[in-house]
Amino acid sequence: MVKELKLTVKGIPPSVNHYMGYRGVRKGNGCMVMAYTKPEANKFKKEFSTYAKEQVELQQWDIESTRDVHHYLDCIFYFDRTDKDEQNYMKVLCDALNGIAYIDDKKILTRTHEVFYDSKSPRIEITIKPVTYRGIFNDEIHMEVFENKCKICKRYKRNCSILNKAKEGRIQSEIDEDFICRKFNNIK
Repeated sequence: MVKELKLTVKGIPPSVNHYMGYRGVRKGNGCMVMAYTKPEANKFKKEFSTYAKEQVELQQWDIESTRDVHHYLDCIFYFDRTDKDEQNYMKVLCDALNGIAYIDDKKILTRTHEVFYDSKSPRIEITIKPVTYRGIFNDEIHMEVFENKCKICKRYKRNCSILNKAKEGRIQSEIDEDFICRKFNNIK
């Protein structure tokens, strides 16, 4: 069974347009622009992070599962108005969950499934779940079949870098489109 984490954002968080602020500061003889997170965004992140921590514990979510595997962050938006752009809300959501629901948001793939309009109860429903693919392979079984072929190759016992890179999702010329390794050297 695939483990999922389900969260609900009550209301609508600040959009990316209201997330960061910029101010000019003097430094020596010149000026420099400094970015800062606006108070509205900090307030949302603090409140939502507290809720997310409770849900992670309640749903027994294993944050370690996000270390080496990409995960989807699937969203269903229920906006209070029709003039909102769902893409403007992903940054604050991802930042608020970073270190709580996943180790690093570089392993998170955001997806919007649906957008609805509900002026009485605006919210965002979030589901975080692992992707089915593994590295360059379609799924876990595809990766295992490929690795089983690797086990009779001389490179395998020396911790084959081609296999390791394939598991990381790196495209390499050594593996063709039929998933045949051009460097395969059978153990005699």
